[in-house]
Amino acid sequence: MNFYDFKEDWDNVKKRWEAWWDFDMRDRPLICVAAPKQNPCLSPELENFKYEETNLERKWTDAGYLTDRMSYIAHNTYYGGESVPVFQHGWSVGHALPFGCEPVFAQNTVWIETVPVRDGEKYPDIYFDENNRWWKLILENTHKIALAGKQQYFVMPMWGNHAGDNLSLCRGTENLLCDLIENPLWVKENVKYISDAMIKQFEELNKFTQATGLEGHVNYVDCWSPKKTCGFDTDFSYMISPEHFKEIFLPPLIETMRTVEHRIYHLDGVMAMRNHLDTLLDVGEINAFQWVPGDGQWEPMQWIPLLQKMQARKKSVFCYAPFDAVVPIIKELRPEGLCISTYAATEDDARRLIENVERLYN
Repeated sequence: MNFYDFKEDWDNVKKRWEAWWDFDMRDRPLICVAAPKQNPCLSPELENFKYEETNLERKWTDAGYLTDRMSYIAHNTYYGGESVPVFQHGWSVGHALPFGCEPVFAQNTVWIETVPVRDGEKYPDIYFDENNRWWKLILENTHKIALAGKQQYFVMPMWGNHAGDNLSLCRGTENLLCDLIENPLWVKENVKYISDAMIKQFEELNKFTQATGLEGHVNYVDCWSPKKTCGFDTDFSYMISPEHFKEIFLPPLIETMRTVEHRIYHLDGVMAMRNHLDTLLDVGEINAFQWVPGDGQWEPMQWIPLLQKMQARKKSVFCYAPFDAVVPIIKELRPEGLCISTYAATEDDARRLIENVERLYN
């Protein structure tokens, strides 16, 4: 099986995504709905695949295991609506590793050890080491995974977050908050340095992701684009003032945005929204927002005014909803620039949801 076996109606799916990036609509809002595939077709190797790997380092770093897991997921998943198969490694810390951090592998995530401070020094020496073993692993795995996924699934050129969050990982969150008060110039210089280095990282990784042979690009939000795309973030921002965000963290982020054509900002948590949404809405480079409300805040209808505010500024939105809430949300929002992600219990349920949405616009 290949991508075109997984993804039905690809020509129209592409056109819907293209319209969404332009805050427009082709024929209906975008619905990304996944479900267990009704009749999965597995090779003998995949039928015997051991999904739960107990060796934690292998679980997170072995390209063979990672690609087998992705193939297993793709063959067992119905990708309904505008959802597409995208390789997910589960890392959010990968881009901090080439700056001197070390990973700690856990069952459900990868933690990080901060860059050590040398004796007699107050600050760590943060620099991008192109010979760093973890950077070499990221390059090598991206290439291997893209080749293994040829004509099956997309591979994104990212293994973690952007410069502000990576500096927080390198320095430690509490230390970086103190640095913002005691030495904001050091913070500003290092955010800029990490950002510039990450632009080079993305360029290198993008060369490998195209080995899939598939048309277009994807970002870590799983949005497809006919052009280069990337998801952007500063989750650290929920703890800082609008002034620090605008002066120190946002300018290099905008520079990185300008290296791709389609940009979506990962807005994570109520405090990040309250502190920085107005600033972010003024950033012309941002085409869309992914709204992630955070723990205990997932009831979707309470966020209708927020999503309407984004749409009023001609920003497309990508949000999440329980299956039964998809249609009620659609009725409250503009169809242009709207994408809702959900999960269905069965493939038949997923197909019915798409049919119900289509009826609203026929």
